[in-house]
Amino acid sequence: MKRYFGTLTKSFLFWLLFFFITRSIFLIANYFLLADIAFKEIVAVYYYALSLDISATCYLLSIPLLLFSMQLFYNHRIISIAIRIITFIELLFASIIALAEAGIYSEWHCKLNYKALLYLRHPTEIFSTATTSFAAVALLSIVLLTVTFYLLYAKIVLRPEIISLRKSYFKSIVISLVMPALCLVGMRGGFGAIPISQSAGYFSNHNILNDASINPLWNIVCNIINFGSLNDEVAYCFMDNRQAEEIVDELNEVEKDTLVPVLKNNKINIVIILLESWTADAIESLTGTKDVTPNFHALEKEGLLFTNFYSNGHRSQQAISSILSSFPPVPNYDITDSHDKYKYLSTFSDVLQKQKYNSSFYFGGNLNYGNIRSFLLHANFKKIMEERDLGKMYPNGKLGIHDEYMFLYHKKELSKEKAPFFSILFTLSSHSPYDQPEKIIPLQWKTKEINYLNSVKYTDYCLGVYFEEVKKQPWYDNTLFIIVSDHSHPSHLNRDYYSKEYQHIPMLWVGNVLKDEYIGKKCGIVSSHIDIAPTLLNQLGYKKEAFKWGKDIFNPYCQHFAYFEINNGFGIITDNSFIIYYSISKNDESRIYFVGDSSQKESLLLKGKAYSQYLFETYCSY
Repeated sequence: MKRYFGTLTKSFLFWLLFFFITRSIFLIANYFLLADIAFKEIVAVYYYALSLDISATCYLLSIPLLLFSMQLFYNHRIISIAIRIITFIELLFASIIALAEAGIYSEWHCKLNYKALLYLRHPTEIFSTATTSFAAVALLSIVLLTVTFYLLYAKIVLRPEIISLRKSYFKSIVISLVMPALCLVGMRGGFGAIPISQSAGYFSNHNILNDASINPLWNIVCNIINFGSLNDEVAYCFMDNRQAEEIVDELNEVEKDTLVPVLKNNKINIVIILLESWTADAIESLTGTKDVTPNFHALEKEGLLFTNFYSNGHRSQQAISSILSSFPPVPNYDITDSHDKYKYLSTFSDVLQKQKYNSSFYFGGNLNYGNIRSFLLHANFKKIMEERDLGKMYPNGKLGIHDEYMFLYHKKELSKEKAPFFSILFTLSSHSPYDQPEKIIPLQWKTKEINYLNSVKYTDYCLGVYFEEVKKQPWYDNTLFIIVSDHSHPSHLNRDYYSKEYQHIPMLWVGNVLKDEYIGKKCGIVSSHIDIAPTLLNQLGYKKEAFKWGKDIFNPYCQHFAYFEINNGFGIITDNSFIIYYSISKNDESRIYFVGDSSQKESLLLKGKAYSQYLFETYCSY
């Protein structure tokens, strides 16, 4: 039994050593890109890399682990040979990926990805563009790294060999069940509710350090899984690409770039309160019922309520990228999953950063979800605070710190922030499992969504307390608060998923920086997440050309529409019509839901198809 655990331990450390060496090779090969970075921060790469290295190690050990366990029952030479062959193949693949990434990074400034692997379809072109000496060095390096580590594995890790325990079958069975289970835990990054993602390795504002931290093997497999089907995708090819682009240009065309100022001045602080899963059905002034969000309703009297505002997607990471980059979500793919794609996106926060704004993002949970942390670093947020940064400072639930404590912490932090500042507080408690503290009188409605509704009521209570406190702060009078939901959620009104109402979410602008004529008023223009950045940039007097997918909501010459994605399809909402187009699978017959003037159906469908096609083409081109 000692040999079994000894072999497993050595196998585990073997792969961690391999990743340590290959990461060092990467940093040495690209040393000239590290010239202006502090040595302390470079060394931190190894610490932040550990979680993904452990996950990758557990994946690599999954098959050898089963074979090791078999040796407890029946130790035959064929098992030992199989372990050696599998490990050699894994080493060869891992060496190719690691060394190729180290070699191309100085040229491409990005990690090895699926798009790069496509070049392997034409190996003659690769060899014809590389010098003989370079090809020889590359090949020799791969062979040397693979053989060296294989010999280390064969001579040290597999010695002494595991022997069968014929008299301890019960122990062998227990161990054979427990160890794979622990391996699965390692694969997903622990016992937390959210599995590990690339964000676990992101910690720096220097991209090269983040790229060095992310395990290359883990990254390439994830990239292949997420984006491997992109080049074979035909679901969004409806017309000639030029025609699709022309239709989208017409949709976004504005006769006059007219500014309608709704703010008293353009030198203000901006705070976005991003509400988890709030539907318009929770707001009585929209499509909801009384008693769910009384504090939000009270704030409406002090702000501007957007009554026709819609989410562009159905996940939090989609909302964050849509708000900050004004780039709509693509059906079935999240751009936050790949730095190689979102690095092409401009962000609202980066624009403000260049205007000397101090930027911050606060979340009581885990920003590994949806790869959000890495996207926020790309967006140039200078302060990113999540549950792991706050430790045991506040009580938390299964997903993280409860909203009331994060609202309190956010207020304290902003009171220390130097103006002007831009800050986002992302709430948590209205996400399942709804284990929020009992601070409210719960609703007793007979609906399966009662736990969700009570969680929204709890966050609304926290929102009310928050505004009572921030109104006492000296910076309140010069701050615009944007309260907006990330996406919708099923409610007591049982909306159909394929309905306009299901996409409907609240957005409210609050603050003394609003002009008096907009206080307590409503804006009925059809709009969505992607319109927030260009609208604000226009109000602040900054250029918004980089955010071409969105519109200035207040410009009277813009076209009123909202686009959103669904699985295998899209939807378009206008002032008087609504259409959804989707298919269950590539081979399934397309389905269409339409509400409105029937004479506009074909025109709206054509616009939706052109929009989704051009969006998808743009996404693939990154």
